Amino acid sequence: MRLNLNQLSTHLAQGLAPLYVVAGEEPLLMQEALDAIRAAARKAGFSEREVLDAERGFNWQQLADSCASMSLFATQRIVELNLPSGAPGVEGSKMLQQLIPQLSRDTLFILQSGPIEWRSRQGGWYQALENAGGALYFEPMKPAEFPGWLAGRAKAAGLQIDADAMKLLVERTEGNLLAAAQDLEKLKLLFPGQAIGLEQLEQAVADSARYEAFDLNSRALAGDGAGAVRSLERLREEGVAALEILGALVWSLRQLSKASLAFARTRDANAACYDAGIQKARMEPYIKALPRSRPGEIMEWLRLCARIDQGVKTGQEAAAWEDLLTLVLNISGSRKTEVV
Repeated sequence: MRLNLNQLSTHLAQGLAPLYVVAGEEPLLMQEALDAIRAAARKAGFSEREVLDAERGFNWQQLADSCASMSLFATQRIVELNLPSGAPGVEGSKMLQQLIPQLSRDTLFILQSGPIEWRSRQGGWYQALENAGGALYFEPMKPAEFPGWLAGRAKAAGLQIDADAMKLLVERTEGNLLAAAQDLEKLKLLFPGQAIGLEQLEQAVADSARYEAFDLNSRALAGDGAGAVRSLERLREEGVAALEILGALVWSLRQLSKASLAFARTRDANAACYDAGIQKARMEPYIKALPRSRPGEIMEWLRLCARIDQGVKTGQEAAAWEDLLTLVLNISGSRKTEVV
């Protein structure tokens, strides 16, 4: 069954599943889910834990042996498998599917992984694990979801943060859930039982926002020109190379270009994104961009990308950054500039 973090505590209170998959792109949420599962397992008598790392060259028979062997010290044990690559390969896929019916009630199997491609999650191995136990996959938290998540977490921690201070906290920790959680813990220590205003927050919280290149893409595609420009400025301040930002933009524009051709025929944004191979979890900004982005325009933006690339490689760094700004504004619909 598919679970989210809010459902997990109720699920665990009703009893453990024979296996769990915990994966995704939000390390803090993944760690909290794993901690909750392990705590419930310890309470249920699973007192021994074995951890295996499925790195390159991993012997998958070792996993089967570990799950089948009896413990000398405990009657119930946890076997955890770390999957660094995000995909088990052909041999691993077969072994995972064979393992499921062989799990005994005395063995709890946990698979943890970083990002797993959407198509891989539709594969037989993942679906089999999901159907046999509990699966928690943490997509990157969307910018629109972050303020509510942070406010809820602050409330659960017993913090009284006024609206202006909360707005600043969102700006300074946006995109970095771990930093946000750490800052809330810091505020609990510094201001126990006190109301926290803008002045206290400015003193206590450093600017730890994470503006990654793909966050910039999402903002631009969604039409958030101001947010996209702010992301671009922060990336430049943090020393991210122009070509790194450009590479992410080109990748998104190529996907948008494919989707725009389908959208021009059907006027169905969801179907166009699907045809372009865009993951369902990442479709929302593309769906917003399609009605305002003509195929010819997108080709112009890609030509501008080529000019930016050439500018950086020929030492015209300042001009390249100006062109990057123009590109971001054009993608977001904030300004239309012809490429010359």
